[in-house]
Amino acid sequence: MKNGISVRMYDVGFGDCFLVTIPTSNGDRRILFDCGSVAKGRKDMDTVVDTLIRDVGGPDEARIDVVVCTHRHKDHVAGFSRKEWANVDVGEVWMPWTESDEPEAIRIREAQARLALSLDAHLQRQAALAATPADRERYESAREFTLNATGNETAMETLHEGFKGRTDILRRFLPEKDKDGKILDTLKTDLLPGVTIHVFGPSRDERAIRDMDPPAGKTYMQFAVSTEEGSNAPDPFSRDWWVRNHKTVSETDKVHIARFSDGFSTVVAGSLDSAVNGTSLMLLLQFRDKYLFFPGDSQWGTWNAAMENNKFYELMKRVQFYKVGHHGSHNATPIQFVEKTIRNQIVCMASTRSMKNWPHIPLTKLMDNLAKRGAVVRSDQPPARSDVFLVGDGIIDTFIPL
Repeated sequence: MKNGISVRMYDVGFGDCFLVTIPTSNGDRRILFDCGSVAKGRKDMDTVVDTLIRDVGGPDEARIDVVVCTHRHKDHVAGFSRKEWANVDVGEVWMPWTESDEPEAIRIREAQARLALSLDAHLQRQAALAATPADRERYESAREFTLNATGNETAMETLHEGFKGRTDILRRFLPEKDKDGKILDTLKTDLLPGVTIHVFGPSRDERAIRDMDPPAGKTYMQFAVSTEEGSNAPDPFSRDWWVRNHKTVSETDKVHIARFSDGFSTVVAGSLDSAVNGTSLMLLLQFRDKYLFFPGDSQWGTWNAAMENNKFYELMKRVQFYKVGHHGSHNATPIQFVEKTIRNQIVCMASTRSMKNWPHIPLTKLMDNLAKRGAVVRSDQPPARSDVFLVGDGIIDTFIPL
């Protein structure tokens, strides 16, 4: 590690787990980005956690300087539910500001949790009553979204209160504010000497958190769901939906209403998933002249705000390593970032796998266009370039020379 930065990607399947090792004059420093999965890869989650703890010093001397939880989805935090984390020495834990005890953060979390639980109960009932296998599969697919946002209490408890020496661990909720309430877009810690963290997101503006899908022409998905001006669908059950002349509802209309409401619930489930992604941390690590970009599962609102910020946009132009956003989904990694921003010879790692429920993840056109600009590897496939990536047993490493 003396001559470069190491990035290790663990094959967790559909999820994220990245270990960054940075050399300093006082020894190597480690940053862990997430540890979760909703569909396993070569190894199950228990094995991944065992391997990770071994890699950071073993069961008795495991040490991670900074643990980053980008957001509370299962595919990013599930691994933290293991009891072995109680023996891991951690210096700091970073989470999005929506995980703090600020009243606004609590309101957002509670609203998302209530919606997730209600939706899951409804979709579970509908799946049991489904008339056809296709309908049942549709409901179960929608449940994947709600289940990703629920049942993560043990993992989140570890992140908020756990790890070895838990009372001495600094928990930071980003972006932080100074004593005057100004939002701070950079972060430094003595645990990572020489490292500057640029905090691109999440925004503290709820509109950016809700702005989930990119306009047409901004993504590699040709059938984007929004217009050039952005999403302009009317709010459900606004005045545009009101019936002026009330009549008895026919049996035929009842069937149509039931089908609409069921379809609406599956759309809401997808929107809930995106809203939690909207709270994801988007961080850029700067060490000497090296820039590593970790956008988590940030979606269009965060990306758009970052690209419209001149300081952030200039930093994006320097990126040498990119953790492909949101497992290669269409609502992350805008066209402008790939085709007009990043330099050639960039190194990209995508933690992903093919999923029946999400056939367009990772998006082929996105991955192909990234490959035109540098070296790209997927966690579920062997790398095409052995000069950039080293494959281990359920891991892929890359090395960024200093």
